[in-house]
Amino acid sequence: MKSKSFFAAGALLLMTAIAGFATSFDWEKAVSLYKQGQYRAAVAEFQNVVAEFPNHADSWKFIGLSYYQLKEYEKAMPALEKALALKKADGKTDPDLLLALSRVQISLKKYDQALPFLENLTKQRPDLASNQYMLGVAYANLNRTEEAITAFRAAVKLAPQDADAWQYLSLQQLRVGRSTEAISSLRSGLVAAPKNVEMTSLLAEALLRQGATETNEVKANALYEEAIRVATSLRSLRDDAASSELLGRAYLAAKKYVPAEQSLQRALTLNKQPTAALFFNLAFAQSQNKVWAPAAENFTQADRLKPNDVNTLYYLGFVYENLHRYQPALDAYTRAFEASGRTNQDLKASMDRVAPFAKPQKPQ
Repeated sequence: MKSKSFFAAGALLLMTAIAGFATSFDWEKAVSLYKQGQYRAAVAEFQNVVAEFPNHADSWKFIGLSYYQLKEYEKAMPALEKALALKKADGKTDPDLLLALSRVQISLKKYDQALPFLENLTKQRPDLASNQYMLGVAYANLNRTEEAITAFRAAVKLAPQDADAWQYLSLQQLRVGRSTEAISSLRSGLVAAPKNVEMTSLLAEALLRQGATETNEVKANALYEEAIRVATSLRSLRDDAASSELLGRAYLAAKKYVPAEQSLQRALTLNKQPTAALFFNLAFAQSQNKVWAPAAENFTQADRLKPNDVNTLYYLGFVYENLHRYQPALDAYTRAFEASGRTNQDLKASMDRVAPFAKPQKPQ
């Protein structure tokens, strides 16, 4: 999770005047240590304060905030809760405490316990984007998707440059199948953060999925062309196997088989554990480019990793047939026919077509 700018020490100096402080502690020193990021030392100083003034809420608050900064969340909770209880007893409210408690609970992945604090916060200050963002995070992790979308929409309306909120919003929209809205959110997010790798990758994937469901060919092609541009940008940001494979898939979707083969071949070279899907896509591009022998090899690798896949076996048979290797072609078509439940008539026709050219089986 990203770090929002909050808990500024200056905003937290809400100290109540305490008369007759003993010399066993130094409040100003404690605050100074906190401001300097010396959280462990700050805890020790604030504990000296509460040893003599156990109901001093702001000292408990700083103890909790110090532990939060040290990522010792289990220690932060009781101190923050004590500070909140003391403030409530005095009839006071403290939004910083509510935010601190919610952040600690979220850090502990106790989203249901964070939620009441965040709902209270957003009622008090609905105009703060950070409050809406954190509320959305809690809802998202509780699978309350529609409420998460509402919160993230409020966050990006208040802070259009908040790339994280745009990304979270798009993920929730994708979760409920609103791909068009998700694509729009991702585009806005990339305006805010053009070099965000996660959103760039997510946008390219979303565009490919949307293109695959688009019945209008012109609109589908426009989505694929945008996916190519986005995936190209991704590879310039992160030149690795995953980026090359995504760009290759975008070229494949747009039926640009030569650059698809080049990108997928690079992905294969960079990938230490290539998947069946990568071998299949590369082989498919090669078959469209009529590079038959490498295509046969890569379809074979795909079949090895994912045996008895009908599409893989069909195209393997097709490639072998174009290599005039009729017996392997017949074997591949036959396996595909069996894997299809012996119902695919196109595969049956392919078997019948190559059978006369296949070498007869040697008697056992």
